This record gives sequence, C-alpha cells and structure tokens, in this order.
Amino acid sequence: MDRRDFLKISAAGLAGLSLPAVHGGAEPRKAAGPDGKYSVVILGDTHYDSPNPELYHAGYTDPNPVREAAHRQEFARNGIMWSGRCHDLVKRAACLVGEDTRFIYQVGDLIQGDTADAATHKRFLDDAMNLFKTDLAPDLPFVTVAGNHDLRGNDDAVCTQAYTEYMSERMSRELGQEITGTNFLFRSGPDAYVVVNFTKPKVDEITALLEQARGARHVFVLIHAPVFPFDDEDYFFWYFLGGRKDSKAEKRREMRALLASLNAIVLCGHTHATEFLDWYGDGGRITQMTMSSVWSYASRGTYKVLASGAKGYGTLLFKRKPEILTDANKALFDEYRPGIRDYSISDSAGSYKMTVDGSRVFIDFYAGDSTRLSRRFTLR
Repeated sequence: MDRRDFLKISAAGLAGLSLPAVHGGAEPRKAAGPDGKYSVVILGDTHYDSPNPELYHAGYTDPNPVREAAHRQEFARNGIMWSGRCHDLVKRAACLVGEDTRFIYQVGDLIQGDTADAATHKRFLDDAMNLFKTDLAPDLPFVTVAGNHDLRGNDDAVCTQAYTEYMSERMSRELGQEITGTNFLFRSGPDAYVVVNFTKPKVDEITALLEQARGARHVFVLIHAPVFPFDDEDYFFWYFLGGRKDSKAEKRREMRALLASLNAIVLCGHTHATEFLDWYGDGGRITQMTMSSVWSYASRGTYKVLASGAKGYGTLLFKRKPEILTDANKALFDEYRPGIRDYSISDSAGSYKMTVDGSRVFIDFYAGDSTRLSRRFTLR
C-alpha cells in the first residue's frame, strides 16, 4: 500500500464512518440505542473447502513432500467437516442473527488455501464469502481478516496478492468505505474496529490505525493470530510479533503497551481453540477472545475446559511435551502470568455472539450446533 492509499484509509477512519443500518434492500434492522447497544455474530476459523479436493487444489504441490502430505490430510479433514458438521454449525450461527446484529465477523483462515494459481484462489475466496453471506445474513456486512491459510498456495506471494486484490474490493463493498489493503479501520457507532494482518506485519501502519481508534468507547482488534503466547506444544510461538526465538520481543512489548493503553479487546482465532484471557499490565488492560469453528472431531462439539486460572496458563504444552520446558519457554509464559485476572481454554468449536451494551461486552458461545448456551464470557 502506498502513502496515498494509506491516507485514504486514515481519512475514512478519522471521519468516523459507521456501518449502514440497512443492506441489500432487506427489512430495516433495529437502530442502535443512545448507548450504542448492538450484537455481532462471529465464526472462528472455518477452513472452508470442498469434499472434492480437485475443485480448489488441482495442481497444488509443495517442495517439501512431508508438508504436502500434511496439507492433503487437512483437505480430507475439511472434506469430512464440510460434508456435514460445519454446515450444521453455520445454520446454528444463522439463528444468532437478530434485529440488533450490525455485522458478521470471521476470524481468518476463511478458506483452506493451497491453490495452484491466482484465479483459483480468488474463486475459492468468492465461493466461501458467498456461501457464508447467503447462509448467515445476506443483508449484513460480512467482515473477515487475513489468516495464514488465506494466503497459502504453490506461490504464497501470488496467493497473497490475489487475496489482497479480492478482499480490498469485497470489504469495500461490505463496509461501504474504500479499503485498499489488509490493515484497515471501520466503526460501529462509538466503537472502533481495527483489522490487522498478522503475517509479515506492517507495524507502523498498524500503529497508526490503532492511534486513530484512540478515544473510541471500545477498541476491538480483529486479527487472526492471538497476541498472547498460546498453550500448545507445537505452536506456542505462533502469535502476533512472536516467533521461536522471540527475536521481536522489543516490538512485541511495544505493541502490547499500545494495546493496553487502549484497553483493547482482541477477537482472534488461529489456534482452533476457544480461549479467554483477561490481562492487566503496562498501565492498562487487554482482553482476548480466541474462537474456532473448525469442528474437526465430533467431540469438539461439546464444551470442556482443559485449563483455567492464571496458574493454568501455559501448563498444557509442558505436560504434553516435557522436553520443551526450557528456561526461555517457561519465561515466555511467566512474563504474562502475573497480569492474568481470568483465563480458560477449551478445544471446543462452535459459533459466537458478541453483545456490546454501553460499557458491557460479553460473548455467548454455542459449542457445535448446540441450541443451548455453552458459556458466557464477560469481556467488559
């Protein structure tokens, strides 16, 4: 994105553009009250795919045969999910849409990716967007953020460019404002939503957007990866500005301080878990809700807490793989643990409804296709 494009987005953010109340000629929805009460229906990672791998993955190859075999196992997993369970999950999510719902949010990894060319990649994205839009709420904006799978294929650079071109145009239409990249800001009433591409992050651009959001009633950060290290033995390092060697630790802490100064609410995915983390530090607060709609096993349609509380944070990975209990890895979790006021993690998948009611924000989680509330998470 060049400077002129960035300024266009900045101007839109400063103008406080809000989501229109009515879309697509549908029945008018209930206007937000003076306190700005509204809801957002949320899907976690979806990895949309076809039971027929040739539909989107024809010609896909990877120079690493082990990695390609792992990806093809994911195609098979997705085919099973999208032959039944995930369609049931989406139908359940559609029932969460109400008169006060302002938009739908999907946390990234919209598609499986792994395509051979740009044209197939755009078709894959378009099929997924149209399916979710049709099945959930044709009259509402459908907002998504770049996930690592959304940018993956024979040539990641080609797929990234295809995603950026397609989503810039699509998000412009969905939100009714000009969007020219994968980092942008939009508003819903008094609240600001900052959409962040965590892959190869443009820190200066992201910082500028977050500063534009300052002063909003609530600042929501829509990002695919979590901003806190994740309790998993294989992927604990894969978080925003993280890494195996934590080489961006200074930038990570600077971003953490900025998010804390905004009392940010982070809505993310990536980990295929339902995780809640409320952290106080750096003079402020960051509340993170991680969500998943990857219903890969039937058992994930039931809510079960695997660990909870500050003492439970960062304990699962060391139990599962004791050999990674190094001083450096332990210190990474110990850095955050003193600030944790509330924490829980589950491997459950499902659908979510966030309600913003004045100073209150909470998310209701429905595991699998359950019609009964599995858990309410109080974010504010």
